[in-house]
Amino acid sequence: MNITEQIEELLLPIAAEQKVEIVDIEYVKEEGQKVLRIFIDSENGVNLDLCANMSNLFGVKLDENDFLKEQYVLEISSPGIDRILKKEKDFIRFKGFQIKVNTIVAINGQKHFNGNLVAVGSGKIVIDDLTNKILEIEIANILRAKVNTEFNGGENVGKK
Repeated sequence: MNITEQIEELLLPIAAEQKVEIVDIEYVKEEGQKVLRIFIDSENGVNLDLCANMSNLFGVKLDENDFLKEQYVLEISSPGIDRILKKEKDFIRFKGFQIKVNTIVAINGQKHFNGNLVAVGSGKIVIDDLTNKILEIEIANILRAKVNTEFNGGENVGKK
């Protein structure tokens, strides 16, 4: 289990208690300092107050467990309109939307796909790709996937 998975496992009970979803976690070095960036979402959306509250709760839990031995900056934010899709439940939530997918292993000689997310289940997604038409991709083969905000119209990303 890598460091971000360990952090997620530690913080999931707090997130569940607060009815917040941990969408993604990044632990990176930027400009000479470590940054722990946690992207959250909730049914009511994400605002500054929610980010501040979750920062306090997550920060206390991380400090109590002396989890990260080095100094770091904790950032809590919304996943934004070009939300990363990682888990099967993420894909289910955005079924019917246009998405961009990069795979680990090429499919039909291609690793980059762009199309409508048609179906999700059993660890796979089905997209109507602009190049390949209907295509099945195993979620385990996905390097990166996100909602295609350019195609979905930016601020109208919540609409199919």
